[in-house]
Amino acid sequence: MGKRIIEYIKNIFYCLAGLIYSGDELCVICNGYSEESEALCTVCKGKLRRCCESFYIDRGDEKYLSMSVFYYSSIVKELIIKLKYKSDFICGEILAKYMLELVKESELKFDLISYVPMTKKALKSRGYNQSEFLANYLSRFLNIKVICNLIKTIDTKDQIGLSGEERWNNTNNCFNIEKSENIKNKDILLIDDVITTGATAFHCAHNLKEKGANNIYVLTIAKSNV
Repeated sequence: MGKRIIEYIKNIFYCLAGLIYSGDELCVICNGYSEESEALCTVCKGKLRRCCESFYIDRGDEKYLSMSVFYYSSIVKELIIKLKYKSDFICGEILAKYMLELVKESELKFDLISYVPMTKKALKSRGYNQSEFLANYLSRFLNIKVICNLIKTIDTKDQIGLSGEERWNNTNNCFNIEKSENIKNKDILLIDDVITTGATAFHCAHNLKEKGANNIYVLTIAKSNV
């Protein structure tokens, strides 16, 4: 818990620094000159591949509307890695801004924001949940509450390197809901960083739906075809 608090304090300092030093910056990817307040230069921004269409993740007759801001290409991958494994919340803020733009452009309506959780062990090890960081950013600017009752009960294998069906089996029965009365008949936006087969997001959405949520929409930074 202490490490997690420290990471949030670091995030606050990053944001304050961004307000104080709001002039020209170096790009967080290539260290090239950037006039953009988001600290991503024109060249690197030009390499971002937007994912322009919504899609569904489904299993049997159950399906959930999903959106991703980008395809999982090199620049996006580096930004996500910096956020996820290097505590680089400036990169996280860049990604969260794009997510916020997509939500506003889509005119999607929802009552609550949720996020793909980590186990207590994994959270203690990393110190923060990158999906929770993104959810909290959206919450601040949309004035919509983040609900934290989706929990992960089992540490699963890393999804990288697993086949499609292995990914589905790996994430089955490892999520649960606490205080389900808080989501009854609510429309919920579920946040994650990357979607590949959609297995993780689907199982989270399924649990929310099973416990009484109305509609669940999935939003990720990137969509991978790996």
